[in-house]
Amino acid sequence: MGLGIKTKIKKLPGINRYVYTKQLYYYFKNSNASISQRQFVKENLSKVKIISPSDKISQICRTIKSVAVDTVEENSYFYSVDPFTQVVLQNQILDNYSIDYSWVVKSSFVDMVQESFDSYRSIISEFQKYVECAKKTKKIRESNYKEISSLFVRPADHFHEAIQRILFVNQWLWQTGHKHNGFGHLDWILYDLYQKDIDTDYITKEDAKQYLCDFFNVLHDKCWFKSTLLLGDTGQIVILGGLGEDGIYRCNELTYLFIEVSKDLKLPDPKVLLRVSKSMPDDLLSLAMKCIATGIGAPFLSNDDVVIPALIQYGYETEDAYNYATSACWEPLTIGQSCDQNNIQTINFCKPFTDFIDSSDFEKSKSLDDIKRGYCVYLSNYINQFLSHLDEKVFEEDPLLTLFNPKVIKSGKDIVRGGAKYANLGVTSVGLSTVVNSLLNLDHFVFQKGIYSLYELNDIRKNNYEGHEELRKLLDRGAGVFGEDDAKVINLTNELLQLISAEFHKHHTKLEGNYKFGLSSPNYIIDACDISATFDGRKAGMPFETHISGKNGLAPTELIRFASQLDYNDNRINGNVVDFIMSPGFLKENLDKVVIMIKGGIRQGFYQLQINVIDSKTLIEAQKHPDQFPNLIVRVWGFSAYFKDLPKNYQDNLIRRAIEAE
Repeated sequence: MGLGIKTKIKKLPGINRYVYTKQLYYYFKNSNASISQRQFVKENLSKVKIISPSDKISQICRTIKSVAVDTVEENSYFYSVDPFTQVVLQNQILDNYSIDYSWVVKSSFVDMVQESFDSYRSIISEFQKYVECAKKTKKIRESNYKEISSLFVRPADHFHEAIQRILFVNQWLWQTGHKHNGFGHLDWILYDLYQKDIDTDYITKEDAKQYLCDFFNVLHDKCWFKSTLLLGDTGQIVILGGLGEDGIYRCNELTYLFIEVSKDLKLPDPKVLLRVSKSMPDDLLSLAMKCIATGIGAPFLSNDDVVIPALIQYGYETEDAYNYATSACWEPLTIGQSCDQNNIQTINFCKPFTDFIDSSDFEKSKSLDDIKRGYCVYLSNYINQFLSHLDEKVFEEDPLLTLFNPKVIKSGKDIVRGGAKYANLGVTSVGLSTVVNSLLNLDHFVFQKGIYSLYELNDIRKNNYEGHEELRKLLDRGAGVFGEDDAKVINLTNELLQLISAEFHKHHTKLEGNYKFGLSSPNYIIDACDISATFDGRKAGMPFETHISGKNGLAPTELIRFASQLDYNDNRINGNVVDFIMSPGFLKENLDKVVIMIKGGIRQGFYQLQINVIDSKTLIEAQKHPDQFPNLIVRVWGFSAYFKDLPKNYQDNLIRRAIEAE
């Protein structure tokens, strides 16, 4: 086996215990580099249990029976995730999702049994056995046992009890193969019980703050197991604040407490998203900016004044649109009503562009309009092939998510078999800024000024700008740059968005849902690796720009004005994140001015926004001496992580962007 470990492995479909243990080590080593893979496998192989496929109810029940109780020490909550029990999936599972936790607080399993099929009751029965087993083995405190047990018979009575029940349900999502499990609007869901406990002197505000600290800490445990592409990418997102249907901004004391806890703990995970609006309190926005100034990349800001009307225009009912959360990072998601998958795949708008400019068709172009028409042909074919492939995806039957969404149960169907109200698919995207910048340069340097012929410039590009570094730098500065508050740039961007939107309209999902896309994606590095050089001065394989961002130090104020003039209607709703970098010193000295800038940006109409508070000098030193910067946190795409845990290419990209921002 290569590690000198002689263990008989029981082979199961798609995975075995040995392979899975090595996969676990891949993430574990980043959080604890003191152990070798060989030692990790030797110590943990015997713990691994692979739950083979069968009918889904049976598989879930066998999983509940199999998991080991592994609680988080020195915490007021019982929370037990067993990384060594793995469910084998036959199809793609529904994830990047937030269940409706309001029922966990305000209802109980006994109420749900009346709505459920008999087969679902067996899952509830196994949950009860698990809790009783944990009590018998004395691995759960009596208080936690009572709080979890209450979930089976009645609504929650107290604030701490409500959070304990939420955590109990959440642990089973991780245990059954779901990833990127969000929490929804916890300040809305928990506020009534919080206020009741405060009013009756059952708890103090400081007690509540400590409970939230425990909540954050317990979720941060086993971050390595919960991560997907990179360490820290867990999707554990808490939604705060937001407009109500009456147009009044809804926040409360818990909204502030959640942000204060995030600011004080300075943990990269769980993530916090604040729904903002021009009608929100000024002091809440100021608190959010103070939290961001710590460098943890939170809270992420989502603009209800733009997002909610866009969701309604797309087709979500008004009540559902006002109750939106997000999938994992930024993609709007309705709670308890959908099986939308908003991170199904990433579309690369630069791929058909480079296919076109690498073809013999390109150099026949006589004008910018010819190039746009040629790109449109390649773009149409690319999108049609891309979405046709997605049309064929089959999702794993999901009785657990069905059980945890009571409105779905009433349909009598599984959540991914027609039981959900909405069944849309969303894709993220990269490369549009590269296309925009390339088109602007072609128009200026070839067709307007005639400095180069199309053939000459394309020949230099095909040779990756070898021997033409000054030209490459000139193109990099650009004759117009994505992110500038310039009518030509904005109009060209919106023109391309309309073309893309029209192509998406031609397709529907298996469940007769619609497709949607947005201008943000985690894949700005990965999907650029095999893309040839482009006319924006980007060399072959170099990263795309991150989300809606500018290059060469474009001012945040201008970037916000640009983003506020993009058209996010129709199917262009799947996350549109303005992303820029500020140095800690600048933000600290100008915090009040930055708050005013963000407030103005909300009124102007940005869709979503995140800020990375870092400086290049610190990043460079942290890359050279990671042991000296163990707690340096950066914003990566839609999550925050410790800088030391990132691969070098992501570190390099952040350093490059920080230098440009300065």
